[in-house]
Amino acid sequence: MLDVAQLTKLTIEPYRDQEFTEVAGPPWRALLNPTELAFSRKNTYQSTPSAGSSAPQQSYGGGEPDQVQIDLLLDGSGVVDSGETVGEKLDGLLAFTEFQSDTHQPYYVHAYWGRFDFRGVLTQADVTYKLFDRDGEPLRATVKLTLKEVVAPQEIAAEERRESPDLYQTWLVSEGERLDAIAYRVYGDPAFWRPLAAANGLRNPGGVTAGQTLLLPPKDKAAGSVR
Repeated sequence: MLDVAQLTKLTIEPYRDQEFTEVAGPPWRALLNPTELAFSRKNTYQSTPSAGSSAPQQSYGGGEPDQVQIDLLLDGSGVVDSGETVGEKLDGLLAFTEFQSDTHQPYYVHAYWGRFDFRGVLTQADVTYKLFDRDGEPLRATVKLTLKEVVAPQEIAAEERRESPDLYQTWLVSEGERLDAIAYRVYGDPAFWRPLAAANGLRNPGGVTAGQTLLLPPKDKAAGSVR
C-alpha cells in the first residue's frame, strides 16, 4: 500500500482576499497527484479598417485571465492510506466553490505542486464516481477542476506600467470630435494634437471622422514631439 505522506502532493489553500494574505482555513491536499494539467492563455484583438490596405489593423484589446484545468483521481479502495473517505475528501474540495458568509463569495485559492503555482478562483468542478462499496459509498472518483487566474489590482498596475513610453492605446472618434479636443482630453493639452496627428498620418486637427480609431502615443513620446 502506498503511503501518501511520502509524496509531494498538489495543495490548494483558501484565502479571503485577492492579495492572498488572509488564510481562510486548512489546505486541501490531493490523495494522488494530478493525472493531467492543462493551461490556457488568451489575448483579445480588435480589427479596424486601415486606410490604403485591404487588411484590417489588429489593435491589442488586452489579455484575459489565465485558466488551468486539473484532473484528479480520488481513491478510497486501499491503494493509498489517507485516513479520509473519498466522500470526505471530495466535500473538502467542493467547499472551495461554496458561498462564504465572511466574504460573500467563494474563497480565492492558491494551488501549487512542484513548479506549478496558480492563484485564482475555482470556477468549476466536474465529478464522476467510478466505484462504490456495498453501502453505496464512493470508493473512487475523478474530478476535473477549472481555475481562473486572479491578480491583485496593485500587481496589475505594477506589471503594466501604464506610464511606460512603449505603451500605446486607441481612441474611437465620436461625431464632431477634433484632434485638438481629443488631445486635451487624453493629455490635458490641446497642443498635443500634432504628435497625435503624426502617429495617425493626419495633417490637421479636423481631419478625423466619426468611427475612426486613432492610435494614441504614450505621453512621454507625445511630449517630445511637442517640444
